[in-house]
Amino acid sequence: MVNSMDQYSKPLRKKETKFGTKFYFNPRRTKPGRELVVMYDKRFPIVDFEPTYSYIVRFLEKNNAAGNHYHKRKEEVFIPIEGTFEVHLEDVSTKEREIVSLKSSDIVAFHFRTGIAHKIISKNDSGLLLTMSSDPSRDEDEIDYKVE
Repeated sequence: MVNSMDQYSKPLRKKETKFGTKFYFNPRRTKPGRELVVMYDKRFPIVDFEPTYSYIVRFLEKNNAAGNHYHKRKEEVFIPIEGTFEVHLEDVSTKEREIVSLKSSDIVAFHFRTGIAHKIISKNDSGLLLTMSSDPSRDEDEIDYKVE
């Protein structure tokens, strides 16, 4: 049986970057004055892991940065809830770099591989970033790495 609501649980499109994938979602606009956006549906996974740990980073000032590390084990998906962000990425083995822009108004999620160092910078005076990951944070899996 076809469920017409399933269209909101699947990305509209995806865009591959050098180190990850941006997923653009389909907001449900059937109710006046609001949108519903499904960012995770177990039936239609956007990544090869089921998120087991999620958290929100609240940025309280413009150009504040989080990260400057990489993971050997944990995979992450960044979802901008409010604001605009720059994600600075560097492959720790090849030293290749990339900058990816994430805007909450684009209704987007960004997944990148393990072994990719990352730093995320808020481009607004405040911002909210939801992170869904494959594993809880562990000191031994958060390797400090300065991303320029």
